Amino acid sequence: MNMNIDTLFPATEDEAEDIVVTALNHQDIVLAMSAALATEKVAVLHMLYPRTDARTHRSLDELVDRLHGHGLHQVARLVSQEAHYLVFKEPQKAWKAFNEIRHDSLAIGVHLYYCGLVGEPAERALDIDAHAKD
Repeated sequence: MNMNIDTLFPATEDEAEDIVVTALNHQDIVLAMSAALATEKVAVLHMLYPRTDARTHRSLDELVDRLHGHGLHQVARLVSQEAHYLVFKEPQKAWKAFNEIRHDSLAIGVHLYYCGLVGEPAERALDIDAHAKD
């Protein structure tokens, strides 16, 4: 995916003047970043930490313990600090962390961005790269 300024400012037929401002949301920014870093195989996990009650904190603590148990110490430390975005430069570790987080915690959500993709297409692409034989 090639990123240029024109992709951020799409023209519509009703607009006679040049567009000088546009709105972006976090997903636009993360998708653009993951697309720009696609050749580097950078994966981004967007973490969702609900602010509810003690059960959420128990779930967070249990997830951190599981991550440590799987040797994902850096990920565990960042999750314990409630980092909102985890950026990986190794597809294998991103795949492992993504699946641990997704399957081991009911209270904490995670969205995957990879190679300019999000959701199931990103999961398939990351799975292929994580399990590719070098």
